[in-house]
Amino acid sequence: MKPGIRPLRFNHVAFRVSDLDRSLAFYEGVLGFREAFRAERDGKVALVYVQFGPDQFIELFPGGDEGRQPEPPDNGAGYRHFCLTVADLRATLAYLGTKGVPVGEPFVGTSGALIFFIDDPDGHKIELAEMNAQTTSRQAQARDRWLAEFPDEGWVPG
Repeated sequence: MKPGIRPLRFNHVAFRVSDLDRSLAFYEGVLGFREAFRAERDGKVALVYVQFGPDQFIELFPGGDEGRQPEPPDNGAGYRHFCLTVADLRATLAYLGTKGVPVGEPFVGTSGALIFFIDDPDGHKIELAEMNAQTTSRQAQARDRWLAEFPDEGWVPG
């Protein structure tokens, strides 16, 4: 048995947002997530989970109207971005362009993956990375090693 907690999966990331409706329009209407559930406290929406996989979510907290956290300095600690994998990055960027999302030319990142960064309405950075059966990036190689070692803990995108 391998050390550590098995199985272990990433479930969600949480953001405080300045305009919940605008964020929902982006995550649902542009990226294609769906609202999984919402919770209320004292008659007000306290949080909304939007879902993009069987157990993968972004948790949105309303009330982020007092400004935005600064980006960490180049050599400072702090949140940078989260990454979503897509099967065809160029097709994804073409689609996002039709939805008004600023897009450009994808590039090869440090891991060897073809990537591009977009922002949500509050400026949270989202990396889009191409990951498919033909991908040979360091991430894809690590995925293959993981699946060989833990065959019941993963999935391979199309």
